Amino acid sequence: MTRYAWLDGDLVPWEDAKLHIRTEAVMRGASVFEGIRGYRAAGSDEVFLFKLQDHLRRLGESMKVLRMELPYSVDRLGDALIELLRASDLHEDVHTRPTVYFGEGESFGHRPGSIEVGAFISAVPMPQKATLESGVAVAVSSWERISDHAMPPRVKSAANYLNSRLAHAQAVVDGYDDAVFLDRDGKVTETSGACLMLVRRGRVVTPRVTDSILESITRATVLHLLQNDLGMEVEEREVDRTELYVADEVFQCGSAYEIQPIVSVDRYPVGDGRRGPITRAVQSRYFDVVRGNVEGYRDWLTPVHAAVAAGRII
Repeated sequence: MTRYAWLDGDLVPWEDAKLHIRTEAVMRGASVFEGIRGYRAAGSDEVFLFKLQDHLRRLGESMKVLRMELPYSVDRLGDALIELLRASDLHEDVHTRPTVYFGEGESFGHRPGSIEVGAFISAVPMPQKATLESGVAVAVSSWERISDHAMPPRVKSAANYLNSRLAHAQAVVDGYDDAVFLDRDGKVTETSGACLMLVRRGRVVTPRVTDSILESITRATVLHLLQNDLGMEVEEREVDRTELYVADEVFQCGSAYEIQPIVSVDRYPVGDGRRGPITRAVQSRYFDVVRGNVEGYRDWLTPVHAAVAAGRII
């Protein structure tokens, strides 16, 4: 995997990064996290963290909803993430996961003094997948997507992903690559781990952030690039299941998934069953941006190794 993890203020060897079995994080999935990508810069050994501050802000919002209080700010986790990547000497595409967890203490406790609250960060190499070009086959799941009045999807909590695990496992057992969730009203929400967009008659359509989806940072990025860089019309609205069957293109997007074509839904081919031109175009623009090739978007990127190379440590 990699050399180190960061746990409660310290860099520790990967094999020593452990929590006790009686933590609420282990017992009940009581933790919140972010998935933050780092991309090797074009033509150098630098790694750019993509939209680090946006991710830290969302982590803080998830903590607020769960009434979690760290003894330090989430900005400290941003500093620790950079420290971890430098110590691990990672100069490649990586996926990082800052996590805030409820530790040992009172069952269902949340007040300081009744339970420990800690944090850890892992970072592992994550090269691009062949499915970014070939695409994946998905099925509409029989499992319903969680909703804001039960397990709010905008909170990026570990416990929410049991819903995703159920849907994904069933899809794989049935011979698909992934699943698409519907909400309680039968409207499309997202896949098991990413937001979903479709193209119909030259217009990009996607569920709203109030339609039982994660308020995805990648989603917001893709919508911005589609509208501002590619000149596409974008419509955020409820989406019917059968719209996926007749769409010209469908793709999913997220930090781990990046921008991944969906080439069939319930064995219906999407378009001609291959990655479409709009998906290809937004992929190209996105990867140019995250690797630092587009000057106007450099403020979305946080360099990891630049200060070290200049002989100073931040």
